[in-house]
Amino acid sequence: MKDTVIEMVSYQLKENANKEQLAATHEKVNSFLHTQQGFMYRSLSEDDKGLLFDVVYWQDMATAKAAGDAFMAHPAGQSLMALIDEESVTMRHMPVQTQTSIECQ
Repeated sequence: MKDTVIEMVSYQLKENANKEQLAATHEKVNSFLHTQQGFMYRSLSEDDKGLLFDVVYWQDMATAKAAGDAFMAHPAGQSLMALIDEESVTMRHMPVQTQTSIECQ
C-alpha cells in the first residue's frame, strides 16, 4: 500500500437547508472528485442525530490537500458549502494503516 489517506469531514446542515438540497449537490461533487488526481472513493452517510460524514479516499496526502483547495474554489464545492453549518465542520486527514475489500457482484 502506498500512502493512502482518508479524508473524513463531519458536518450538519444549516437550519434553513434540507436533504433535498443536499442530494442536489451529489452529482456535481462526485463529478468534481472524478476529475481530481489521486481520487479513489467517496461515501456520504448520516448518523441518527443528523451528523453527516463525508469520507473520501485519496492516493496520498498531497493529492488530498490539492483537491481540497480546488474544491473550495469550484462551483460544486461552493454549492455544498452554502448548505453546511460552518461551526459544525470537523475535517481530518488520516493515513490508512490497513485495508481490504471484496468485489461486489
